[in-house]
Amino acid sequence: MKHFFLGINLMCLIACTGHPLSAQSFLQYWGRPDVMLQEQASIVYEQSYKILEKYPPTTQVGDERKLALYALDLLLHDIRLDNTAAFSSYINSMAQRVLDQLLKEKPAEGQTRFYRFYNHGFIVQTSTATIAIDLVRGGTNDASIVNDSIMRAIVNQCDILFVSHAHGDHADVSVARMFWEQDKQVVIPQGLWSDLSPNTTTLRGEKQTIALKPSGTSLQVTAYPGHQGSMINNLYVITLPNNRTIMHTGDQDNSEDLELIATIGNNVKIDILLAHCWIRPTQVIIQSINPSLVITGHENEVAHTIDHREAYWMTFLRMANIGVPYVVMAWGESYCHGQ
Repeated sequence: MKHFFLGINLMCLIACTGHPLSAQSFLQYWGRPDVMLQEQASIVYEQSYKILEKYPPTTQVGDERKLALYALDLLLHDIRLDNTAAFSSYINSMAQRVLDQLLKEKPAEGQTRFYRFYNHGFIVQTSTATIAIDLVRGGTNDASIVNDSIMRAIVNQCDILFVSHAHGDHADVSVARMFWEQDKQVVIPQGLWSDLSPNTTTLRGEKQTIALKPSGTSLQVTAYPGHQGSMINNLYVITLPNNRTIMHTGDQDNSEDLELIATIGNNVKIDILLAHCWIRPTQVIIQSINPSLVITGHENEVAHTIDHREAYWMTFLRMANIGVPYVVMAWGESYCHGQ
């Protein structure tokens, strides 16, 4: 009888794994903790996105979606995973996810689709225009984390790039060159790359109409002169061809600019605010701008130390009492606004 049950167990193992004992040998990580952590990370990354697909971005987020985002927090705060194959695979699968969505049908007229890219990068798409803001590959020019071929394919789908300020997690000259190579405009703050290509537009405090190539569709753009500390940080207010007006905060962080920010909400109706999640003072700034919707960014920038890798769970706590509808997205997700 003992041999009978042993045989049954062995047959079950063969049926499930394809050959005897493969499951045990595959799951043997003694002496290889780094391999185990990578395997664990890969499984949790994949499972998290399965849950996120089941519970997509919404202003009425439930516990299931929050838990999937919190699982990503745990992985992205584990510095042992920073330079691993598991992390690289995750980042590039995220970028590929965005590319796959961009290659599908564009939003209907009147809709605006927001794609969340790495860090505070966004791609904003209407039926006639696709704009990129603070699009970076991450890492460094010598060791970027998003593959150049995927990024170039994403740039192929975009009409223009906006860069808020000079920090490397917002400004990537290699990505800018991909736009320039396609004769597309890159809008920049003062002192950044203006001598590298004629396809640059330097904005600071003025309103300007920018025509997109090759369609000729126009954007109305104002770059309000903000700062991160002493560094110039453009606060872009962009009216899209469908008449939706968005604002991207870059890394605005200077209390002396609060009076300026208060004027923005008085001068123009902001439909969607793309705010870095650690913007401060959060409640004062968001109430001053008075948007209809907030979409947060900048969570889990891995170039930062873990105390400044702002977690999704921190975003939910910060936004809990704001009184404005908000959406929190993982990298690679998208959210469609409008009918």
